[in-house]
Amino acid sequence: MATNHLERRIAIIGAGISGLLACKYCLSKGFDPIVFESESSVGGVWTKTIGSTKLQTPKPFYQFSDFPWPDSVTQMFPGQQAVQEYIESYASHFDLIRHIQFYSKVLSLSYEDCDSISGDWNLWGRKWNVNVQDTRTLSTKVYQVDFVVVCVGRFSQVPNIPEFPPNKGPEAFEGEVIHSMDYSKMDPKTATNFVKGKHVAVVGFLRSGMDIARECSMVNVPEGFYDRVEEGSINLIKKAEDFGFSKEGIVLEGRAEPIKSDLVILATGFKGIDKLKHIFESPKYQEFIAGSDDSAAVPLYRECIHPRIPQLAIIGFSESLANLYTSEIRCRWLAELLDGKFKLPSIKVMEKDIAEWDKYKKRYSYRKYYRRSCIAALHVWHNDQLCKDMGWNPKRKKGLWAEWFEPYGPMDYAA
Repeated sequence: MATNHLERRIAIIGAGISGLLACKYCLSKGFDPIVFESESSVGGVWTKTIGSTKLQTPKPFYQFSDFPWPDSVTQMFPGQQAVQEYIESYASHFDLIRHIQFYSKVLSLSYEDCDSISGDWNLWGRKWNVNVQDTRTLSTKVYQVDFVVVCVGRFSQVPNIPEFPPNKGPEAFEGEVIHSMDYSKMDPKTATNFVKGKHVAVVGFLRSGMDIARECSMVNVPEGFYDRVEEGSINLIKKAEDFGFSKEGIVLEGRAEPIKSDLVILATGFKGIDKLKHIFESPKYQEFIAGSDDSAAVPLYRECIHPRIPQLAIIGFSESLANLYTSEIRCRWLAELLDGKFKLPSIKVMEKDIAEWDKYKKRYSYRKYYRRSCIAALHVWHNDQLCKDMGWNPKRKKGLWAEWFEPYGPMDYAA
């Protein structure tokens, strides 16, 4: 039976997958959290994703441990609408909606006496001031809370726009330049009309870049195009370390001729660290979040806790093999921590652990441009650490054969 923690006020920022999970597991421990969501619905990044996007992770690995996919969803890689409906069903099933304050954008966070220095990370003690704006009326209100869970994610709000030499940026181009974020906001009909009949260049070859290129091709590809691609007379992918703009389109490094375009879509990602950093009023906390230039990503113990920022957790900011179930076990870990089931080590010990993990992450970072928290190949090891902290047996399978030869998934961590 959950302990009554109603005297402790917890604020959760964001009602995406991580925010919903944080809310659900805080409730399970007797807390009464309030979730601030700037949009009108739950779902986070899935509400801002183009309709043709599908899961890259097989469905069995992208589900809540206590809320499986409905039988009506038969695809192994469900599309955007199915994923969004699944998330909404989860929120309704566990009665999370009543804890969410929609149209509520968190402008800033400030911590009482943030300049004081302690040798330990504090779970409770002082207060956080959460400055929240109603996005409909633009009025603001400050909420005072005991703990903050930041679940703002990395892939929204602050686009990553490359820097260009003078006269080589979008201003030199006679066509139109937008970021993938702007394209994703369009409904299918608007997006189709926007790209129809245009020569479109998509810069970037990660998730959103491939999805957008596919959508544009569905609208504009002429008859016989793919036959010409197969025979080698058309090169779909042009690679370069750098690029710039000219009057006619984009110019790739090492090439004289521009790629003639009417529209350029920059699928160049987001400045997730900047978004996270600037939510803090304290310049010192902003520096803590940014980390050093030599670090691969935001320095978080167990991918949740910054050792120098007390009474606060950051969930869902790092990548894994399956982000949903990785976020879920972190939220369970956080709920156990808030409930007093275990304590964190000293700041020194946490920072040493972060440094060890950072060595691994650097293998998957490309220059400073691609600083990222990616633990994909070690996600089971990461989960093992969380299990041990909570006093769980990290070996979750039934039998030696399964432990050695069956992949781990969300259901292995069900209560």
